[in-house]
Amino acid sequence: MKKILFFMASLWFFVGCSSLDVSVDYDPGFDFSTSKSFAIAHYNKEGEDTLFNDRLIKALDADLQSKGYTKSAKEEADLIVTFHTNVENKTSIDTDYQMIGYGRYGYGGGMVATTRTYNYKKGTLIIDVLNPKDEKIVWRGMATDILKEHKTPQERTEYINKVVKETMVSFPRK
Repeated sequence: MKKILFFMASLWFFVGCSSLDVSVDYDPGFDFSTSKSFAIAHYNKEGEDTLFNDRLIKALDADLQSKGYTKSAKEEADLIVTFHTNVENKTSIDTDYQMIGYGRYGYGGGMVATTRTYNYKKGTLIIDVLNPKDEKIVWRGMATDILKEHKTPQERTEYINKVVKETMVSFPRK
């Protein structure tokens, strides 16, 4: 019993530490069962991180192929996949109130407020899947996360693969 409780507490701790938030929207009228192929369409803008984009394209490609879709030319694809990214600088301000001193019935003590400021980066990834016939979005996955520093290319690739996998988890399989 103790082992089960320890396992559940550990699992809750590790799951609770994740700041990744994923939401999905889709067109319930679109029939994904008729779609067999995909193409990823992304054109790098000036100043964009092409290393990141290449890793993201590879992760999307691998995820969709693992779901049974085949990669094809944009002109022949049943689905067009595109993505958008954004990074925002954010600030969080926390204030703690503490009683100090001594005294009975509240006399002789005081209250101290301690304010801390945290700066962090919040990243957003939006993956859109379009119907090539009318170029309307038929599926959208959005992931937001508090970004942490990844020191090596392998760590960056692993993180991107994780975010894509968690974002695409509800995308229909073939």
